[in-house]
Amino acid sequence: MTALARIRAIDRFVKGCKEDGIYDDLNACCVMAGWDNLAGALTPLKGTAPTNTGFLDADLDRGIGLKGNGSSKYLTSGLAYNAVGSNDEHVALYGSDIPSTGPNNLAGGGTYPSPSISSIRKISTLRYYECQVSAVTSVAGAFAAGFVGASRGSASSYEYRDASSSGTISSASSTRANVSNPYGVFCSNYSNLGITGPNDSTFAFYSIGSSLGSDPATGLAALDARVSALMADLRAIEETGFDRDAIAYLRAVEEADGAFLETSVKTAINNLVSGLKAEGLWESMKACCLLCGPRTLAGALVPLRGDAPTAYGFVDGDFDRLGLTGDGTSYLDSNRAANLTSDSDLHFACYLSTSISDNSSPMGLSSAANNASFLRFASTVYTWCNSPSGSAANASQVNNSGAAGFYGATRTTDLEFFCRNAGTAQTKTAGAGSLPSSNYYIFADNAASGIRQVSTSSISFYSIGAGLTGDSAGLAKLDSHVTAYVTAIGAAI
Repeated sequence: MTALARIRAIDRFVKGCKEDGIYDDLNACCVMAGWDNLAGALTPLKGTAPTNTGFLDADLDRGIGLKGNGSSKYLTSGLAYNAVGSNDEHVALYGSDIPSTGPNNLAGGGTYPSPSISSIRKISTLRYYECQVSAVTSVAGAFAAGFVGASRGSASSYEYRDASSSGTISSASSTRANVSNPYGVFCSNYSNLGITGPNDSTFAFYSIGSSLGSDPATGLAALDARVSALMADLRAIEETGFDRDAIAYLRAVEEADGAFLETSVKTAINNLVSGLKAEGLWESMKACCLLCGPRTLAGALVPLRGDAPTAYGFVDGDFDRLGLTGDGTSYLDSNRAANLTSDSDLHFACYLSTSISDNSSPMGLSSAANNASFLRFASTVYTWCNSPSGSAANASQVNNSGAAGFYGATRTTDLEFFCRNAGTAQTKTAGAGSLPSSNYYIFADNAASGIRQVSTSSISFYSIGAGLTGDSAGLAKLDSHVTAYVTAIGAAI
């Protein structure tokens, strides 16, 4: 059924391009998403198959396409630069992820710097569209995920279009160089310089050929609509059977990231959501973020459940796809008040992606009445779960080295609470206090006297909410699903 759905999606694309009068202009074209192996991705929809340099099957993600490495991996399209007309050209791509850093060429050919350049490239936050010109022309702003293209149908101007803007660039065409070097994809291939600027983007589609119909602007818009619909179809096929809450979260993360997530990452997220629901844990999780898996800090701060946290001090460099790392001053306000659950009905949990050695609190709060719900790492791991914190006697204590892994606590009665610390479970008899109206913090303890014990730990996940179960089983189940998720992300990226 999945293979048939892909075939139907590509069939709709081809028929649509023919209806729009642009199919014949796709002189060299590959749909690189939707395939199980590299051979399928490099089978041309139109024209000659590209020549592959460096790509392996492992570089292909069926849902989003082929990923470059910024150095040694690129394609040459098989379409020679002199095979298209003097003022009759288009170059188009669909980028599932186009990183904003680095001076890299997305596709192009010709001779550089003159007399004839046809190239789409990025330098920092500038987008360069050069469609048979002799001088560089830039557009402000970085590329976003989606369609990118340029088309020239006259000697005086050409059109560009991408996910964030479109327009006409008034620039006279240059004399087209009569060179037979093929256009590059993931790079430019200039006759005098060779391969330049290989990039680390992920491309799901490319097309090179003559100007798209009689009006390049209309043709680019039509190709954008057809390609974008095809890619949405192919991504949706990979999400067949996904939980609807998982899909809603995926869409929100992809919007924040400005890129599409890999199929394996999406599958890991769906498995986590589905597993939590199957175990009856989902509804108890009132504020939760996956701090590993998304591509950017902005994506990581999209909540899986509840309100988004507020970040204080964190910058993009503090995040990688395995977790967010503190510096001893930065922290997150979860925006989840403790007293939104009853005094004897709460849980909090986090996953440390690296071991912790400093005297700090990865998450929690302490009220003016000295009731506490937080983790603290010193020579011993201390856990209070709405219990008087004036004495260590009221805390669960586990002697360990602050190893990486799952940490959490839950309370469903006034008499005791349960903890789980890097695989070690413990039950603690301690009465419940009154929960304050202050918010839980992540990477710190939100104490009545002010923020304290700010952590340098790396955290991959946190959850806050109602009690999980009436015993320690809920924490063990949450640990199992979160650990499986973190492991899957490590394997996926």
